Amino acid sequence: MGNYPFEFYVAALLVLIAILIAALIVGFVWLKKKRPPEVSKPTSKEREKLVTLEEALKNTRSSFFGKIKNIFENPEVSSNQLEEIEEVLYTSDLGPKTVQRFLGVLGSENKISLEAIKATFKNEMQEIFQSVNPHLNYLDGGKPPTPQIWMIVGVNGAGKTTTIGKLAHRLSSAGLKVMVAAGDTFRAAAKDQLQVWAERSGVEYFSPPGVDSPSAVAFDAVKVAMQKGMDVLLVDTAGRLHTQSHLMEELKKVKRVMSNQNASAPHEVLIVLDANSGQNALMQARQFHEALGLTGVILTKLDGTAKGGVAIGVVNELKVPIKLIGVGEKMEDLRPFESEKFINSII
Repeated sequence: MGNYPFEFYVAALLVLIAILIAALIVGFVWLKKKRPPEVSKPTSKEREKLVTLEEALKNTRSSFFGKIKNIFENPEVSSNQLEEIEEVLYTSDLGPKTVQRFLGVLGSENKISLEAIKATFKNEMQEIFQSVNPHLNYLDGGKPPTPQIWMIVGVNGAGKTTTIGKLAHRLSSAGLKVMVAAGDTFRAAAKDQLQVWAERSGVEYFSPPGVDSPSAVAFDAVKVAMQKGMDVLLVDTAGRLHTQSHLMEELKKVKRVMSNQNASAPHEVLIVLDANSGQNALMQARQFHEALGLTGVILTKLDGTAKGGVAIGVVNELKVPIKLIGVGEKMEDLRPFESEKFINSII
């Protein structure tokens, strides 16, 4: 054992053991960081806690039908009830075209019962929503014959990237192979945020290094998704104002190059709208629809807003269906739009 005392070897052994333990701890922490966090499915108790549509739309209900109800309950209100109703409708974010439709059905009678108005409005809303198909293919499972390619558009702040993450989670939970493509190359934070959502949702993330062209990312994403046999490809795009015509042209190019790679792509062009934007959301949808031919709307942030009536205006004026709604921050709070439940929640 050489000329060193016995205590020296004991100390050296203890140091070696300490180094090994420290290395194991560092390795464990590193592996834990590298592994994407699991997205647990909600338990039955957690499901019970999920917000109901009626709870999410309580402010819209109060702002819309609640005010109409007040007209009949307030003895000081003018005898010309139709004018009072018209004022409520114009301030409920339905849009002028939809307001005129409702008023046209009511007719010119100043006196009308609350129950008659309720029945009339319900009937008109049902006709509006039934005029379009809100179904989003493969949302709850079922294998598509070819990769479904969905292009997601919208202005900054509408919740587009978060919505893509929640949508990817829902599709993945239905047993589908999903890829998300970081087509917003203008904002580095958008790519990082999308990657985090992809990891949380357990889906594949596509962002080719050194590629700054949104259309190039989209083109390559479609090619890779087809090669890998993906069921659904969600293509993020840069958020932009609907008034920025030069940027809207870039979106048209993104759509074109995807169809060059896959003749039927994109299968869906979905716009994410913030319900809090009210009438501005309707204007956004109109401009994007004229440029891209929208196939559907994802209406976010319905919980807490009083402007949920914009859903009716969008469908009535543009004939574009509401396909999904966001009513909270949980993964499960992005839900398929059900017109009957929506109508019953606001009237």
